[in-house]
Amino acid sequence: MRTDSTRLRSLTRSISRPIVKIAAIGMLNVAMTTSAMGQTTTLPLSTIESASVSGSQQSQITSFASHWSQRATESDAQAAARAQSKLIEPLINDRVSISFRRAYSDALNSYFDSLKASGDISSTFTALRIAGELGTSRGTRIILDGLNSDDAGIRIFAAGRAGRTFRTTATNGPALSASDLTSLIQKLDTLADSSDDQALVSACIQALGYGCSLPSNDFLQARAMCISAMCDAAGSQLTGGDSDLESRVRLAMLGSGAATNSLLQVGENSNKDGIKSAVALGADMISVALSQVINSSMPGVNDRELQVALVRSGESLLYFALREYAELNRRPVGNVQQTQFAQLLEAGEDRDFRNQAALLLGPGSPIVTEFGFADDRFVN
Repeated sequence: MRTDSTRLRSLTRSISRPIVKIAAIGMLNVAMTTSAMGQTTTLPLSTIESASVSGSQQSQITSFASHWSQRATESDAQAAARAQSKLIEPLINDRVSISFRRAYSDALNSYFDSLKASGDISSTFTALRIAGELGTSRGTRIILDGLNSDDAGIRIFAAGRAGRTFRTTATNGPALSASDLTSLIQKLDTLADSSDDQALVSACIQALGYGCSLPSNDFLQARAMCISAMCDAAGSQLTGGDSDLESRVRLAMLGSGAATNSLLQVGENSNKDGIKSAVALGADMISVALSQVINSSMPGVNDRELQVALVRSGESLLYFALREYAELNRRPVGNVQQTQFAQLLEAGEDRDFRNQAALLLGPGSPIVTEFGFADDRFVN
């Protein structure tokens, strides 16, 4: 039979083994964050989510950026692609902080410089991909360069990354200035207004749509600019574009959907210019179908799904824009009436649709007068 001391020694050995294993695993985890050269290869969440980056965290960020940016330029395509993914990885986090994004952007400056110096398309796309996730001033400059590119594919991709910048800013807070946002919005507006490339126009409208969700407490002017630019571009394409009606309707509904969602966001606001553009787009969408009825070119009841969808989206946007305008001017929102134009059109009640829509949007109507539209803007 074992003595008490023998049992004690056996028990001590059995307990110590897992403790040693746990300690070894902990040391391994620490080692995994650092390469053989002493560089940081992963970043802890405490650094990524830190509201204020400390000196030691800044060193981690700089080391991490240096490690993976060096490997992102290797000749081995697979290794380079993995390194590029690693550089983006810390930014794919709903809680990534403003402080971290700014510090990380600064740490990547030399990498961005080298990508720009190389001048090849692959490097440009890599820079744009990271820039959109950062949502910083340096990222904005990279995207603006892309939007100014002579390459159509780069311009379209850059428009998408501008949209990603708006989403990053809305979700994780502003790591860039109001003037940075204004520059992006104005460039997207210019491209959407002047380009004949439908893919680029669509990308710009979609990007501006993301900007419609910018927080009004921080960026009321930028938010309203996005609504105005997007609605104006979508309306211009709908009423004056050269593409087929279905393509124009798709762009209009893309814009109206984003504008309606923006107007419905609780606690957020717009200004008169943004609301006026939303009203104009909604009315334009109704007026396209109204013109077809007036000109006797409206398809039969069984073939007008496109027009019904267009009018339904347009009158919904118009309703919520007018409610927002009433709230802005401290007027009773209950006085804003919801129209039923889509139902009339769907039922083949073209005469009632024509009369009611013309009364709402025609010369001298309250909408035309209140917002200063030309008398023949919607009914001619």
